[in-house]
Amino acid sequence: MRASSKFPWRFVALLAVLAMIAAACGGSTSDTTAAPGDDVTETTTGTDTPDTTMTDDTTPPSADAFEYKIAVIEDFTTDNYWTYLDTDNSVYNGYLLGGQAAAVYTQVAPSFTLAPSLAVDAVPPIGAADGDNWVISVALREGPTWSDGEAIDANDVAFTFNTVKDLGLGGNWLSSIPLASEDDPTTTDADESAVGLLSVEAADDYTVVYTFNGAPGLPLWQYGAAQFPVMPEHFWGPIVASSADAETFEASSGAGAPSAGGFTFTSREEGAFARLSAAPYYDTGAKTVVYENGAVEYTSPDGVTESYGGTPEGDVVSEDVVGPYASEVVFTVTGGQDQAVLALTEGEVDFWLTPLGVQRGFLDRILAEPDLEVITNPNSGFRYLSFNTRKFPMSDTAFRQAMACMIDKEFMANNVLQGVAISLDTTVPPANSYWHNASIEAICAGLSQEERVAQAITILKDAGWTWDVEPAWDPDNLDVIPKGEGLKLNGEAIGDLTVLAPGPGYDPLRATYSLFIEDWAQDLGIPLSAEPTGFNVIVEKVFGPTDWDMYILGWGTGVFPDYVVDFFESSQDSAEGGFNTPGFKNAEFDALAAEFKQATELADAQQLVFQMEEIIATEVPYVVLFTTPVLEAYRNNLSFPFTAGLGGIQQWNGSQASVRSSQ
Repeated sequence: MRASSKFPWRFVALLAVLAMIAAACGGSTSDTTAAPGDDVTETTTGTDTPDTTMTDDTTPPSADAFEYKIAVIEDFTTDNYWTYLDTDNSVYNGYLLGGQAAAVYTQVAPSFTLAPSLAVDAVPPIGAADGDNWVISVALREGPTWSDGEAIDANDVAFTFNTVKDLGLGGNWLSSIPLASEDDPTTTDADESAVGLLSVEAADDYTVVYTFNGAPGLPLWQYGAAQFPVMPEHFWGPIVASSADAETFEASSGAGAPSAGGFTFTSREEGAFARLSAAPYYDTGAKTVVYENGAVEYTSPDGVTESYGGTPEGDVVSEDVVGPYASEVVFTVTGGQDQAVLALTEGEVDFWLTPLGVQRGFLDRILAEPDLEVITNPNSGFRYLSFNTRKFPMSDTAFRQAMACMIDKEFMANNVLQGVAISLDTTVPPANSYWHNASIEAICAGLSQEERVAQAITILKDAGWTWDVEPAWDPDNLDVIPKGEGLKLNGEAIGDLTVLAPGPGYDPLRATYSLFIEDWAQDLGIPLSAEPTGFNVIVEKVFGPTDWDMYILGWGTGVFPDYVVDFFESSQDSAEGGFNTPGFKNAEFDALAAEFKQATELADAQQLVFQMEEIIATEVPYVVLFTTPVLEAYRNNLSFPFTAGLGGIQQWNGSQASVRSSQ
């Protein structure tokens, strides 16, 4: 982001845009941030975590900058930011495009502290009732510009909202732009009305007016609409006007689009590379300091200091002077982990950017290189097995519970994956301590394999399932002999089923897990086959079409757990553009989700998240499997504003606008 030297931005942040990155798990979180990005993982920080990298050098960026060379193991599928947040929400697209958008408010790395970006006020205004509606007026700062010099103003904010609404964009757009909905009088099974945005308007060039159809809570306003990505109307407006529909619009290229961040997209070659070029940065020399208590102190280039998120207290955990310092960011698509490690150890790249984190099997090779550093951080995401609840037999709760019962997550984490993975039972990981429900245990937790088989059989029998040949535990062979055959519910047999999972070249952990799940399912008489599948192929298959059975991916998530709603609320069905890939529908969950969206106090929101997590643990649209520490490797000539934080450096797209080089 940028500002003129005359009107400096109140705050220049590393945008966690976002969401979920929430990223659709791809080799992510999503493997979401903030957009789904797939797999990230979570755990407590290891004892070998180095001290946070900090710098007290306040010298502005040098003119003779360097190339920041990054390895990725999966290709990019779009250069259109709108498409990335809608249908191509891979974390890798987020790495390439995530810094382009502006935002009225943002979250600061690495504390996730809410702070103003375009806004004047330090915290989002609350607003007031206006008849049946709720209106919030936000003043914007004059001065911020896009990389081509055009002003970023209220018209861009309104344009972005109207484009999403008018074209019916979904995905992460709907996560941050919650649209109001009315009850459909033609249906009788549910009330589809929901509090959300009716309109976003520019009252003048620097005043944005948000109108909701009711009082919005934290998820809808402070952690929703106040932070949605803002796009440049002067560039995208003509493209929207000439597009017949969303599909046509999202097929257009984003080449040449101005950016609000440190870099603009330059070019990409499918399967090979992509490039970003440094953008003019008019807040050069501005300084951001994050303290131990999460407070943020921002000092403009002319020496004016302001604080956000409370009074700064405790140690400094991050200190950043506005860049960018790199002239270019060059992504190399290696196509696999071995190739990424080779590129790193041979000095061809500076950093391996992966939501998976570096696999422990590569550590010896990396640590043997004196020019490389390895850091460890807790993760904010998780890997999971998803059931397509729209289809038989995955539509049957007992079937899902029996499958979940057979999966021994402790055995997998400790014995099979040899301590690399950490078993996990909830979508909010323990590292996110305020929002984590520690009372939840997985179905059949603590049981032996013999006891799991017996309990899974009981679950199925109690629900009316029968076998031609019922499975049984053989104590002599310590195995299921005979295996189940002819499993049926009310006379309906199960056809062949498939669980999609990334192959061993992409993620050996999930590939291994899929084989054990296949075996445990077959013990019960479930004809399930594990099918190694490319990450992008899985994402494309499960976000929209509904002809799949099960898959294993991961989500990268932020701290505020509104993603729990996005993943499981019935209105978020992925067939309709949302993130609810299982197609899960549960009236009790939907009612809690509606309450959560209107909660204005953190304590109330916390209890609602706990209750929603309990429903998920019981109904099992997902089996949350495991997380891992985030291990990251980079060349030691690089200097980052921080190296310790939830999700690590990858959570913030590799700190592209802040990284420096000593060379």
